Amino acid sequence: MSILHREMNVEEFNNGYFYVSDLRTFARELGITVGNYRTLFFGIFSTENGSLCLAKGLPRISSSFSLEQIAPKIILCPDGSCHYTSMSDFVDPNLDIEDRGEAKYFHGRTGILDSFQRRLKWAEKDPKKGTTFLIQAAPGAGKSALLYKCAELAKKANWQVAHIGPSELCETNTLLRTLGLEKETQTKAITTSVDAHSKGGFFDVVKAGLGFSRSTTKAHAERSPLEVLKDGEGKLLLIMDEAQDFARDFAPSPSKEQRDARALIDSVHNGKIAGRPVMLLTAGLSATKRAFKDLGVSRFKDNCYVELGPLKPEAERAVIQDWLQLEGRAKGDPTPWIEAIMQKTHGWPQHVAAYAESAAIHLRATGRQMTPEKLKEVLEVGEMKRIKFYKSRADGLDEDHRTAIARAFASARKDQTQTRKAIMASLLQDVEMQEASETFELALDNGVLDNRNGRYAIPIPSMFDWFIDNYFIDRDPPDTIPPSTNSPPDRPLD
Repeated sequence: MSILHREMNVEEFNNGYFYVSDLRTFARELGITVGNYRTLFFGIFSTENGSLCLAKGLPRISSSFSLEQIAPKIILCPDGSCHYTSMSDFVDPNLDIEDRGEAKYFHGRTGILDSFQRRLKWAEKDPKKGTTFLIQAAPGAGKSALLYKCAELAKKANWQVAHIGPSELCETNTLLRTLGLEKETQTKAITTSVDAHSKGGFFDVVKAGLGFSRSTTKAHAERSPLEVLKDGEGKLLLIMDEAQDFARDFAPSPSKEQRDARALIDSVHNGKIAGRPVMLLTAGLSATKRAFKDLGVSRFKDNCYVELGPLKPEAERAVIQDWLQLEGRAKGDPTPWIEAIMQKTHGWPQHVAAYAESAAIHLRATGRQMTPEKLKEVLEVGEMKRIKFYKSRADGLDEDHRTAIARAFASARKDQTQTRKAIMASLLQDVEMQEASETFELALDNGVLDNRNGRYAIPIPSMFDWFIDNYFIDRDPPDTIPPSTNSPPDRPLD
């Protein structure tokens, strides 16, 4: 038997075998109840005979359900684990709608990663080739996951990597903290102390980790963010996610801070930081490239601008297979489940993760056998999460706005794109010009609309169907609406 301890991680717990009595005691010590989860993936449930048990590897449960409601659906196993006989009635889809962050299982995007690695090598040979590498995509396309993968490659090539936000580009102290330096007052005090008493210590760490020289550190906090970067040595990769917000907010530059940010972006993009390769890797929604143009960044070097689309089928299949076999430890051939999930996800990474994670959790909670009945429940939970994701993206759009957008696209069933004029005309049937313009921009900001070479699309096929089916009043009968099985046009797969 394994030993329970508070520091154990989820993998250790799920791989272990424990006495039921130990599990009960441990559960009480942790104080876990339904809807109250710690860093460990545990849950306490009541069995039919009234005893308590600690469930292993179960999905998170909605706190709106009582123990008495859940109990009949749970089977207590000899090793102290619990299995569901059904889960779709109790899983809370609100808990799993994240569309950013590092991907647990990553496949594909090889062309983009190759281009990024080539740019790193070119910048090493010639700092003037430092540049902006922009990834633009609709929500849920895997932008953040790709940023993490690029950061991993840069670190392996001995680049310093710093994740930044808008404040680092216009606030010197914020940039210093992000790069690992102390606050202004601490920096001055330590600098004076080291100058007087030592030739090492703090500056050894600074020089080794960040490339800043002894003679310039004292003045960093009094300089602009661009001057801080120019003072440094070594290869530096700055990474900024959700860049559409920064670019839009900083385009009109009335303040000194905003002008400093624009100057930094311009210097990095055009390789003006002499003697040091610095690159900006950034990602955002479909308005990002346009917003960067307003900042003066209008030309991107070869392969340094990417419009991210769905995964290629082979990559999508590999991700789902990893979730089922590595995470869910599926028994048997996973192919039928993989194909069924792919019919729902269209290669869209957020959907792939939502469905595949639900499948893995369900497999581990129900004996790892892949049956048609279990697959049906997995697809139901995935659908719940998918709809929740669409609702989150439509947040802020009134029903009239959603209806107008659906009406504009109802006549665009063939290629699923529409002109700005047509969308605005539909909005103007219900609201005034100012509100129509604000609604159009909000739909772009939220990722409900995506710019496709001057035309606009609802970017995800199933989100397109959701808008039409729920908000187009004069919708066609269901049997006349062709299902969406492919991504919209003009969107590269990889």
